[in-house]
Amino acid sequence: MKAKYETCIHVQEVGSYAVYVRPSCPKATMIKGVLVSSKKRCASCRNWKERTT
Repeated sequence: MKAKYETCIHVQEVGSYAVYVRPSCPKATMIKGVLVSSKKRCASCRNWKERTT
């Protein structure tokens, strides 16, 4: 089973430390003009929705 941050509809790309997310992500934080979240925050997110593709 894949982790939530690998299958969430809000995620654009997964980096080694940060998860790059879309503006619709409720756990997003703006760092240097880029929306990111952490893998730990994604694991505890209640708004996770599975990507269809």
